[in-house]
Amino acid sequence: MSEFASARELLKRLIPPAKEAFARLEAYRRNVVWADTQITLRVRQYPKSKDERVSLVMPQWHKVNLYSEVLNRKVPLTMTNSTLRMIEDMGGLDSYLLKTPESKLKSDTTSALKWEVLTALRRKRYLERMAQKSVAK
Repeated sequence: MSEFASARELLKRLIPPAKEAFARLEAYRRNVVWADTQITLRVRQYPKSKDERVSLVMPQWHKVNLYSEVLNRKVPLTMTNSTLRMIEDMGGLDSYLLKTPESKLKSDTTSALKWEVLTALRRKRYLERMAQKSVAK
């Protein structure tokens, strides 16, 4: 059995509170900055009753305000610990957005923010070129 088939089977056997949590997670996942954070399914076996329960381990989300030097403002984001560490390691929010390919962002919020940062950089470069041309004349 493949890894994905076994995961599908485990999802079918989730306990009711975990099913609700998984539905909320699926509905909200495009608004959260994930990076490489995984969702974990925990299988617990009870030897006396020979029962098996599958539960969901949710990632911890934190609401943070990160400063963008290009936009010159703080940006409110919801993200996981690992993503925050990755952003710090890459040198800040702007460099994280510019260095990370669009396919790995996995969030509508960060995709829109990346577009905003790129637009601001293009505008800044355009204004610098226009200023150089006016000085040269």
